[in-house]
This record gives sequence, C-alpha cells and structure tokens, in this order.
Amino acid sequence: MLITLGIIGVVAAITMPNLMSHLTKQKLKSQFFKAYAELNRAARAFYAYEDIPFKDYQDTLYSGTWNSTASLHKFMSYYKGATDSNLTPSVFDRNNNIINLNLAGLTTGQYPCDQSVIYTDMVGRLYSLDDMAAVYGFDFGPKICIDTNGIDKPNRWGYDRFVFVFTETNAVVPYKGSSWNTLTRQLTDDEEIAKYCSYETTGVTHTCAHFALNDKNPEGAGSYWFNYLK
Repeated sequence: MLITLGIIGVVAAITMPNLMSHLTKQKLKSQFFKAYAELNRAARAFYAYEDIPFKDYQDTLYSGTWNSTASLHKFMSYYKGATDSNLTPSVFDRNNNIINLNLAGLTTGQYPCDQSVIYTDMVGRLYSLDDMAAVYGFDFGPKICIDTNGIDKPNRWGYDRFVFVFTETNAVVPYKGSSWNTLTRQLTDDEEIAKYCSYETTGVTHTCAHFALNDKNPEGAGSYWFNYLK
C-alpha cells in the first residue's frame, strides 16, 4: 500500500503542474471568447439603436481634436453596469499597482488604446479606445483594447489584453496593423502579423487577438492557447 501511495504521489507531482497550467489557459481562452462575443453584441446593438455603425459615429465627433472618451462613453452605454474610471490607461494601472507586460512578460509603457479613459463593465473587464479612424481615412477603426479579466494577473498583451478594431459592417475584429501606436492597414499575411505577436518582441504585442480568435499557433502547427502560450 505504501508503495502504491508513493507511486500515486510521484504521478501527481508530475501531472499537477501541467494540469494547473492547462486549467489556467482554458480560463484565459474562455474569458477571451466571452469578451469578444460581448464586444460584437454591443457593436450590433449600437447600430440597431443609433442607426449608424460605431466607427462612423466616432468619426462624426472628430473636429480636429480627440473625442475618444466621449465616444467610448456612448459605446459603453450598451454594457449593463459599465462605469467610467476617469483615469487614462497608464494612470489606472499605476493606481491599481498593475505592471503592464508584453507577451514575453517584459514591462512595457506602451498602451495601444490611450486616447480615452478606462471603462469597466459589470464583470470587471477593462476597455479603452484609441485614435479616431477619420484621422487616417481607413474604413475600419478605432482600436479598442480590452483586458478580459480586469485588474487580475497576468495583465499581459496576448494573454488577457488584446486589441480589436470596429468595422463598417457593425462588427469588431482583431487588429492586425503593423503599429501599436497609430492605426495602420490590416495585414493579411500570418507571417507578417506574427511579427507583432512574438515572444521575441520587446515592445507591446498587439496582434495576438488574430491568432487567439483562430486558436492558431503563430509559429506553426498547434493551438494558440495550449501550444503557444507559455
């Protein structure tokens, strides 16, 4: 019996870390897809009630100065129980002792959506907006960033922080531009997109939502959530 218990203990010691890692990744995946579904629900509801896609609505507010907070305020009215923190992303993180990390876990001071305050929905997810699409002349935008589990760790881009853009068809899709700071055209080649969702990147990893949504490993075969994330 003691030998059997010893074997069970060894097996448990070997398998438990892998099991816990799997459960953590499953939780992150579930939070991502729930948040993505809510974003698209809100975008469709916005169009249904306002009779204008959110992308076009925000463009109407542009008058040479940013009005991202005002447009986010309007969009978040389609989230039940959403509240305005009145804090910019960097100040919000600092006040909550959050370290803003990239995919590799390196500290980064880069915030892809830093033109508005942070909003929080009723389950604690965090939202912020970036530059208006009207400034760049694209048929998509602006960027919207979401932390799918709020102030909880890991607060890493590609794990629980992701960047999306609005479209003129009332949808929200992953942002696949080459710049985290400005709004750039959507890349179509996975190898190019993967340059900005890589453990080798020292800056913010802002295109990971594309691979997370498709559950595709940027480095090749396998799952984004269970093979790529470390």
